[in-house]
Amino acid sequence: MSTQKSDPGPGPTSSGTGATVEQLADHLMALPDRDVAALLLARPDLTSPPSSSFTALAVRAGARPSVEIALRDLDAVTLAVAEATVALRSTDAAALAHALGLGADDVAARLDVLTRLALVIDAGPVPGLADAFGPHPFGLGPAAADPPAVEQLPPPLTALEQQADPGTAVLKALAWGPPVGTLGPGRRSVGAAELVERGWLERTSDAAGRTRFILPREVGLALRAGRLNREPLRPPSADGLDVLPPDAVASEAAIHAEEIVRLTRELLNEWGREGGQILRSGGVGARALERTAAAIGLEGGQAATVIELAAGADLLGLDEAGAAWVPAATASAWQEAELPEQWAALAAAWAVSSRTPWLVGTRSDGGALRPVLGADVEAAWAGRLRRRILALLESLPEGTSADAAWVRGALTFARPRRPIPDGAVTALLAEAELLGLTGGGALSRPGRVLAAWLRAAPSTGPDTSSPTAGPGGSGQREEPDGQLLAALEQSLAADLPAGVDTLLVQSDLTAIVPGRPTPALAAVLERSSVVESRGGALTVRFTPDSVRRALDEGWSAAELVRALSRFSLTPLPGALTVLVDDAARRHGAVRVREVTSVLRVADPAVAAGILADASLAGLGLDQVAPGIILSAASAGAVLRELRAAGLAPVLENEHGGILVAGDSSGHHRRRAPAPPPARPGSEHTVTRRRPSRPELAGLVGRLRAGEEARRADGGAPTSAGDPVHVLALLRQAQASRARVHLRLAGADGAQQERTVRVLAVEPGRVRLADLGRETELTVAVHRIVSVEAR
Repeated sequence: MSTQKSDPGPGPTSSGTGATVEQLADHLMALPDRDVAALLLARPDLTSPPSSSFTALAVRAGARPSVEIALRDLDAVTLAVAEATVALRSTDAAALAHALGLGADDVAARLDVLTRLALVIDAGPVPGLADAFGPHPFGLGPAAADPPAVEQLPPPLTALEQQADPGTAVLKALAWGPPVGTLGPGRRSVGAAELVERGWLERTSDAAGRTRFILPREVGLALRAGRLNREPLRPPSADGLDVLPPDAVASEAAIHAEEIVRLTRELLNEWGREGGQILRSGGVGARALERTAAAIGLEGGQAATVIELAAGADLLGLDEAGAAWVPAATASAWQEAELPEQWAALAAAWAVSSRTPWLVGTRSDGGALRPVLGADVEAAWAGRLRRRILALLESLPEGTSADAAWVRGALTFARPRRPIPDGAVTALLAEAELLGLTGGGALSRPGRVLAAWLRAAPSTGPDTSSPTAGPGGSGQREEPDGQLLAALEQSLAADLPAGVDTLLVQSDLTAIVPGRPTPALAAVLERSSVVESRGGALTVRFTPDSVRRALDEGWSAAELVRALSRFSLTPLPGALTVLVDDAARRHGAVRVREVTSVLRVADPAVAAGILADASLAGLGLDQVAPGIILSAASAGAVLRELRAAGLAPVLENEHGGILVAGDSSGHHRRRAPAPPPARPGSEHTVTRRRPSRPELAGLVGRLRAGEEARRADGGAPTSAGDPVHVLALLRQAQASRARVHLRLAGADGAQQERTVRVLAVEPGRVRLADLGRETELTVAVHRIVSVEAR
């Protein structure tokens, strides 16, 4: 005999096994207005569209779709208590506590939460709650048609461990669920006959004629010794997590904060030279992402994260033609700000972002690749998950380092019915580390400031601050304010080590800063060197390309040597000065004029080499005169490709003057003004607004007036005409096996009236038994004009 899992279906919801719609309506009607308003606030799906009466509200509140929405924000313990009320058909706190291995006071508090959510009332769980947990709550079968007496029930499994007879093996297989076993054709179960004779199994058959054995609920509970759950209901323990010294966390986080600011500056400089071209389908293409990643020295996935961070912080906008992402008008002020101010803008924007940069390069549901800054990288759950992760890390003792497996387990326990996409927790923890919100996996002091603000900031979604809700709210948060930014700046500034203005230059063209460089020294090194390692000390190397970058910025060879000498304790090595002089001699041998584009090459040999270089064929080069070469590519692309080929070109204006990189003044270069900031995916963002107190009071008043009018009419049968109410009434009728009167629209537009019993509510259609014609029919939901419960 093999066990099989059954698809969730309607559980027992008739009188005596749960609350009916009428009982739920009476319960809601008896509540004070403030409690009804609190219910509507906690379950906002019940307000759209508004119900006409408490009976109509009860139909919706007790139906499975609305119940499923309410269950999404409950933790594992509260969900277990809710499921236990269905499995045991009881709302007695002591009985539920014994069955779940919990304290009676804790269970009573959970029952109070479920009552306030109108999921469980004095009469029992609402119909949709039984539907949500399926036909076998906690793996228990249905109640026996003829239950055996208590003294005739089997002993607990612990007393049967030493027995190896066939009947005991069947009981052990079915005890913890699923409680249904099926025999294939021509097979028999040794020992099952005796169990059926004792009333410990019930024999049935399925539609295919196979024999099925069902373990009754009473027998299953006896085998479990009255327990519903096999494992204790406890969240993952934090005792095994590493605890780091606060100084180590602060140091690690500060290093990452400096690095993310540097990477963002590099991105803005790169896209200031050549923006991120937008695909026809939206977003920035893979080629532009690859080019950007190479320019800032990152892998493609990390570069996508930096790009999304910059856009979220309002540092990017669309150019005049709307064809490329370029630095926004706000970028120049950000570039000139101090490090703590720059970092605070990035961190605050990340916390409220709904972007998923780790999905860049993967395929959407439609099969298309997701591009960076594309609409498909927007997901509302990502914003909620960021806040939940920060709140969870904040709840741990200071310095506690949490890995992705522990965080995922804790979040799942907090909200089991909110599934977390694969890889999302790992990716968000990596983003938090990249930003410096964590150091070594532990929340930093700036991270705690941000988490505290998110916890205290008002939400536009439902209030989920009850003990049953997971960390963080589920609604949209307000945008960061100046007070938060100031607090973030102060917290990071306190963790940053004192600046060092000493540069130890070595003859192998490397240099060491014994600590964190001061802003002035950092600016010189950023323009003229490449980083080899970071940590307690900064190690950089001078290369021809890095020196050329300083010359591109407008420095002369003498100015660069003086700037480096100012921080060096000893004279600069000859190898470095020779490198600078050699780079200066080659710098400007090729000049690019942006006419899209003209190359002026004084040396005929260099011009011939450019035209013959196969790697430059994509530029569409054509020599129109001695020393004059035209290109179909933009000036930025020409500069990049020539540098990759080993040349050292410079950009010049229409008068032949050399342009300093990033110079946008009008007398140097004709350039469109920087655009206003824009955010990708903002056109797809939907914010859920919480109803105001006057609106809630008006809704409650209309519910009372509508219910009084309905009852004054003699308690007219519950009816519905809108799809939401229609489906709710049909599911209720299916659960209670009640008759309903349908009005259907035929193919010719004529209406028919049928008295039916609902057999199944399926996606888009309903299976019905026509009681008048004694036939079965399947009806599309959109054909149902109205439904009335009889």
